[in-house]
Amino acid sequence: MTRLAIIFTLFITALQAQSRRIEKTPETIQTEVEAEIVRTRLDLAESQRRQAKQASDLEIKKLEVENRIRQLKNEAAGAMDDAEKSQLNLKTSIANVKATLASGEKDARRAEFEADVKLASTQAAVEYAGLEKVGEIARLQKKVIETTSGKIEYPLEPLAEGVLRISDRRIPFNGIVDETLAKFVCDRIAFYNALDKKAPIFIVIERSPGGSVMSGYQILQAMESSQAPVYVVVKGYAASMAAIITTMAKQSYVYPQTVVLHHQASTSLSGNQTQLEQQLKWSKIWCERIFVKVANKMGITVDEFVAKMYAAVSTGDWKVLGTEAVKLKWATHVVDRMTEEGVNNTAAVPALGAIKPDGLNGTTALNPLTPFDIWWIYDPSTEFIYR
Repeated sequence: MTRLAIIFTLFITALQAQSRRIEKTPETIQTEVEAEIVRTRLDLAESQRRQAKQASDLEIKKLEVENRIRQLKNEAAGAMDDAEKSQLNLKTSIANVKATLASGEKDARRAEFEADVKLASTQAAVEYAGLEKVGEIARLQKKVIETTSGKIEYPLEPLAEGVLRISDRRIPFNGIVDETLAKFVCDRIAFYNALDKKAPIFIVIERSPGGSVMSGYQILQAMESSQAPVYVVVKGYAASMAAIITTMAKQSYVYPQTVVLHHQASTSLSGNQTQLEQQLKWSKIWCERIFVKVANKMGITVDEFVAKMYAAVSTGDWKVLGTEAVKLKWATHVVDRMTEEGVNNTAAVPALGAIKPDGLNGTTALNPLTPFDIWWIYDPSTEFIYR
């Protein structure tokens, strides 16, 4: 046999041996399949572990941000308490300066002026600190929303296909309009502007008989100065000062059966004839400054508006349903359906109405008003007693 033949024979033998090694028995195949299944299960378990860790990390981030918000709120409350104590101390100092330096009028005036300047500086610092905290809390609240559910998109036009969609940028507005309710509404408008200066804000009125003119005016000013549009929604009824807020909103929405009521303001007067005339003159000025805006929106004068009130009903308490309110331009839209896309519970809702039971059947005593203020309120179910 030649050398070439020997090499060829060895090559053929090697190929046959390799072929025999490649052939797999059923047992070998089953073993490999089972091993692949085990590897697949291990890969699945590892993937699930990574997902669980990601969810856990996200929850930890959310808790950290929420904890920071609570800390800031506590710090803000503490700062306000300290500031109020400082103001009280400064006021006490002013009183002491006046008493001890009565004999030196010039020195007393200078000391009083310096104390007043310090008091004003303290008040300004408190207001600035409060606004700073509101902005930081708003930014952190926004971060919580984006971290937990992604960036929320708020439609600039909430009315679509006859349905009003009220977002979680809502402010509950119920009961008598007083200082507590005004502060709550104004603070929430500032807070939502800090979050987003374009998305609409909704003031949602279930039932409100109106109330203090000054408190209502503060709300109107906050609505007008807000960069984000502020819309008013009335589900039940809005009377008096609440009706004025509804009418003066950029957009206001009512149900067909919603009740809106306008009438003249009321006040209690006391004193001699000259004092009564001066008080009545001041009340008339106050009311006309606000009421003229409502009349202008209707395209008529204040005198014409008042005449129409008493033409509609002898008491002057002119109430209409939602459909008619839109025709009179007391509201801008009447809708059959409203949906609540989300309710924000991060802020405590104030107690409804600053009223005190008087102990007499069907009567309610209103809390004393601040100087120069008057009531613009209506509720036929009770008799209000002014103090």
